[in-house]
Amino acid sequence: MARHPLRSLQRPTYRRRVPHARPPRRDRQIVRVLGILKILLDGARPSVLDLAARFKTRRETIYRDLRVLQEVGYPLGGDDERGGYGGRPRLLLPARQTAPPIALTKSETAALVWAMRQTEAHQPFKAALAPAFDKLQALSGRDGHFALALDGAIGGWDRGVKDYHAFATTILRVVEAIVSHRRCRMVYQSPQRPRPTTYEVDPYRLLWVHGGLYCLGHVQAYRELRTFAVDRIREIDVTEQPFTVDPGFDPKRYETEAFGVSWEHPMTVVVRFNRDQAPYVREREWHPTQTLRELRDGRVELTFRAGGMFEIARWILGWGDAAEVVRPAGLRREFASLLKSAATIYRSRPPRVTESG
Repeated sequence: MARHPLRSLQRPTYRRRVPHARPPRRDRQIVRVLGILKILLDGARPSVLDLAARFKTRRETIYRDLRVLQEVGYPLGGDDERGGYGGRPRLLLPARQTAPPIALTKSETAALVWAMRQTEAHQPFKAALAPAFDKLQALSGRDGHFALALDGAIGGWDRGVKDYHAFATTILRVVEAIVSHRRCRMVYQSPQRPRPTTYEVDPYRLLWVHGGLYCLGHVQAYRELRTFAVDRIREIDVTEQPFTVDPGFDPKRYETEAFGVSWEHPMTVVVRFNRDQAPYVREREWHPTQTLRELRDGRVELTFRAGGMFEIARWILGWGDAAEVVRPAGLRREFASLLKSAATIYRSRPPRVTESG
């Protein structure tokens, strides 16, 4: 469990990453209109404000969508005094009981199959992926064969990941608490403590970081943010006590300033890599704030700003003698101490391996 001073999580000052391309406006409207129609066909009576919040748009946009439904033959009524479909819109006639299907493009089908295959191993809802894939094929219509072909074309694996099959109930309760903004009573087993500890937690986010699943929440007793590894949660109860997310909490800054799952005060890290490993360093984004500088002798210098001394040092150790920490001085000393300790271990003869270990 890592600590995160809430008062430090204010607005980011780093350059923003290039945002992902959004679907064209017309496509977003079609999906939104069909979504509203499905809600009304199911008999729900959401308000216009509810629909605006659900689809993350303005009230005026929802009114335009409702007019589109009227124009294509779905008569609507409402509960406002003017006789329109304001307030809580509803379908007036049951003439059409089904909504037009929402077709998936090949790119969208590929994206979904890719996401399913990337998250399949050891994830808690693996058993639900097979029927979900069958439904994806059905939704793909004429391109259903494309989804099937993609399923056989995409694969992969990871190492050092945790198995979350036994934690589906815990994960669903955490998600329920996050969505409903209700406080949790959590019994948590920290690796550093002999017995579990009970916390009152306001859960803010569920994070998937480096093959691990974590709950980020505000702990009432300490008045600070902490991260809890989901697989170390022994019990969790969702109470009826509501909570409000602290207005100073900025999840984007949390993501930008953390190197891994732990959030600490960010520091400027400069690491130089030898010429042999430079191509592999250039190929990846190691942190959203990184910059690369080419050195005359073929080496490359990586600079980024993040917190998490332990996680950063562990990552640098993975490069062996191909990496040199330039700064900060504290990290350079820590890295030197780790290498010295490792060298001491390897100076001695290797231990004898017996059947009992």
